[in-house]
Amino acid sequence: MSKELRRKLAELENEYAGQPLVAQREDLLEINRIRARLGMVAVDAKLKPVGVVEKPVEKPKPPPPPPKDHTEARAVYQAYLVKHAELERHRKYADRVAKATDGRGMTPVKPLATMGTDGGPLLCDVCHKPILLEGGRFHNKPADVAWRANPQDKWTSWISGGLVVEIQTNGTLRIYHGYPGQSANHCCNVASRQDTKARDEFGARKNEHLFNPLLAFLTDEFPEMAEKARFDLVNEIMGTMFAYDPGIGINRPPAEE
Repeated sequence: MSKELRRKLAELENEYAGQPLVAQREDLLEINRIRARLGMVAVDAKLKPVGVVEKPVEKPKPPPPPPKDHTEARAVYQAYLVKHAELERHRKYADRVAKATDGRGMTPVKPLATMGTDGGPLLCDVCHKPILLEGGRFHNKPADVAWRANPQDKWTSWISGGLVVEIQTNGTLRIYHGYPGQSANHCCNVASRQDTKARDEFGARKNEHLFNPLLAFLTDEFPEMAEKARFDLVNEIMGTMFAYDPGIGINRPPAEE
């Protein structure tokens, strides 16, 4: 009996959509009588179960985007950290020398004699010779020679032929004999011409295409970093790694620093 009822129910439901409205009303009554006898829930005029809430069809979630490839940007950043650490040693050294030799008039002799590489004299970055003193019994004597003969902490002296203590664009130290803008043969003016030529030959900054990849890498690597700080760091990396680099002078800080 149950089998016969199910067969009849299937026929009525299959033919239901093609019936005229009047016939659908009669068929719907019969369909629901059979469904009741079979212990099934009633259906409405669209043959949808009455009182049954249909679950919404869940759209499949799109797959997560593939992780960004930061290989090149990460390599540039790691190289920057190494170079920055090395430059930082020389920048601090340059600041110490600049402060120790600063002042109007005469120059302190001790830093000229002892703040160069390995505790030796500061040397000119062009001729690689020490600074000469001017006046008194040590006239035209190299600062280190004079210092060994007269080690007085507060000793100051005029400088024979002039002295330039310069902090280069990368923050490192340069020492030159001479007076800027005077004789073309003065070491400071020779260095100025060489620096201008090197910058002109270098031309525009290279590797601008790495700015956005570096920014994306820093955004993923340091999400807590402020946006301005992140942009500043990218500019610092670009400048350190790809802008014109004058290198490091011949006067070096102690190795243990």
